Amino acid sequence: MPQTLRLTSQVAEALLDAVPEGALLVGADQRVVAVNQQLVEMARLQHVDTSPGTPVGTLAEAVAEQLPSGSTALRQLNRRQFPRTAEVRFLDGRVIRTSRRPIDVDGERLGVLWLAEDITEQRRREHDLRRHVRTLGDLARERAEFTARASHELRTPLATILSFCDLLAPPAGGPLSATQGTYLDTIRRNAQRMQEMVDGLLHAAASTGSRPETTYARVDMARLLGRLTHELLPRAEAAGIFLVHAHEPGPPAYADRNQLENALAALLDNAVKFTPPGGTVTVSAHPYDEPDGTGWEISVADTGIGIPKEFHDEVFTEFVRAPNARRGAYPGTGLGLSAVRDTVRLHDGHIALHGGEDGGTSVVVRLPTGRPAPA
Repeated sequence: MPQTLRLTSQVAEALLDAVPEGALLVGADQRVVAVNQQLVEMARLQHVDTSPGTPVGTLAEAVAEQLPSGSTALRQLNRRQFPRTAEVRFLDGRVIRTSRRPIDVDGERLGVLWLAEDITEQRRREHDLRRHVRTLGDLARERAEFTARASHELRTPLATILSFCDLLAPPAGGPLSATQGTYLDTIRRNAQRMQEMVDGLLHAAASTGSRPETTYARVDMARLLGRLTHELLPRAEAAGIFLVHAHEPGPPAYADRNQLENALAALLDNAVKFTPPGGTVTVSAHPYDEPDGTGWEISVADTGIGIPKEFHDEVFTEFVRAPNARRGAYPGTGLGLSAVRDTVRLHDGHIALHGGEDGGTSVVVRLPTGRPAPA
């Protein structure tokens, strides 16, 4: 063997040994120039002659014996086509990813470099991940279907109970004793609580399915909040809560009116529900104009029971309620704030909580006035 060829083979072998993948360098004459130890072990070539100058067909035949019958993985070995990558599945279950690169100098083909990597474990993890995703998807659909069916079945008897409560209440049902009135109020209050829970479960079931088509249009934010606050006023007065509102005029915002209205109504409802008699709920809205864009900042603040700071992020998760809300036996399912968050995100906005336990809560929503980006 000429000294130059031997030196070239030694240098190439030293270079290939530094490569983490299995590597094979084949000359233009279809003979081996160099093979690193990683490829020898990966392709089980310990008993095959891999010395420089060996015809590459010898290596191909040794590898082909480990492949399924009729495999075409090595069909291109002695040809001049050089696909970027290919995956070879061995009889023992291993999956090897190969890549081939031509080596050209001054327009002359000197050879080709083969690289091989064992991706068996990677493919196994991907397979397990796809299987788990399918399983979780099936479980989520089953849960959503069960929740929807159960909730629909509960709505009818609850509506009947509430209707008969109205029929029994004075003056339609005649005068009631104090004890009877207490019983009737208890029935109505718990039926309404169950109805709220059913509505929340239906919302959760709907959110796991396909989201209804979003329709954006110009919305007068000040007028919308003014109407919602006005509608809430009788309930606040009945609960002994002061309702303060300040809505500045400003540019319209692009929004899905129904979804945005439901989200803002949920924030107002929460503020009143968790504020004791004598407390205050303050609703304000004003436009902002900043270097990164224009929008609306909406604040709903109350002097209620507050939310512990360590739960400020968690309460935006479905079915999660702050511990003081659970201790106080306040009705709810823990779905309201998660639905509000989803709507705000749908409009490219941001929502944040301020305040702590026993210090009231302030929810600040920032919504850009521009048309939201496509989901």
